[in-house]
Order: sequence, then structure tokens, then C-alpha cells
Amino acid sequence: MKTILTTTLFLLNIIALIAQTASISGKVTNAEGEFLAGVSVQLLGADGTVIATASEVSNYRFDDLPTGEEYSLKVSKSGSPLNGLSTFDVVLMHKHILGTGILEEPYQILAGDVNGSGSLSIADIVEMKLLILAVRQNFRTGRNWGFISANHQFQNPRNPFVELENVSNTVTLNADISGLNFIGFKYGDLNNTVVPE
Repeated sequence: MKTILTTTLFLLNIIALIAQTASISGKVTNAEGEFLAGVSVQLLGADGTVIATASEVSNYRFDDLPTGEEYSLKVSKSGSPLNGLSTFDVVLMHKHILGTGILEEPYQILAGDVNGSGSLSIADIVEMKLLILAVRQNFRTGRNWGFISANHQFQNPRNPFVELENVSNTVTLNADISGLNFIGFKYGDLNNTVVPE
């Protein structure tokens, strides 16, 4: 009887330990829903330390995470800053700034902010031209890609910058979280001509 009781308690402890872990998973696509390859997703603890990394993925999954903890996700992608960038993007930016051809989609507007100022201006056009003319090898910010939670609903799609201050990739894990998806956009690519790399 004692052996049965000990075994039962042992199994209950194992079940309790298993029940105290959960997973976080999702996918990374562009605004059209096409998977982005070569993405890196980092899982960060509440103190900002990297707990795990999923590299070169379009789907990610982190398992056996203690519940009741706060986690953040950081998504990145490398590649050529010239990929998807052309003089046509510069023309689109000119038209938007002059008001003769407004960019309609929030991801287009976000992609145009190549200098990281939180707005679109002539300074962004200068950055784009310097790259196209090979005067510079990278954007000054060093960023090629940006990522936003796919669940985010833009309240003002024509001015998405204000909302980004309040967008958080932090979750408190109480149970499995699936579908924590991200949408990526390539800086400088306003007409979505980036080639997967």
C-alpha cells in the first residue's frame, strides 16, 4: 500500500510539473500572408535576457516554458538593404510627401521610414538614394526589416507611427499561446518587390 501511495504521489508531482509549463508559437509573414524565410525569433525573459532563439525560420515554437512568467519576443531578419529598393520606391515616397499619391497601407508607410525618425520626410528619400547610388552600403539605422504583431489593428493606418509607441511583444504565459504571429516589412520597399532571400 505504501508503494502504491508513493508512486501515486510521484506521478502527481510529475503531472503538476508538466502542467506548470506551456509553449509560445506563431509564424512570420509579409502583409500579403506569404511566409518570410530566414527569420530569427528571440524569446526574452522579463529582465531582457535571451532564453532561446529560433533561427532561419518562418514558423517558430518555444516549448516547456514556466507559466506565470512574462516573456517578450524579438523578431529580426538580415539580408541586403537593396533588396526590393528601387527608384520607383523613391518616386512613391516623393508623391506621398507632396500629397499627389498617398501611400494607403500602414506597412508601406512604416517601410518608408528608413531613417527611423517616426515620420516620412525628404531625409528618408536621401537615405534611399544614397543606397541606390552605392554611396552608402546600409541605412544609417542599420535596420533592413521591421516587424509588427499580426494582431495589431491600426486605428489610424495613414499615421501608424504614433501607435507603435504602445505596441508590445510581451505576454504573460498562463497557458499555451499559439498564433502569436508577426508581419514583416522591408525598409525602403514601398511597392512590395522584395525577393525572398
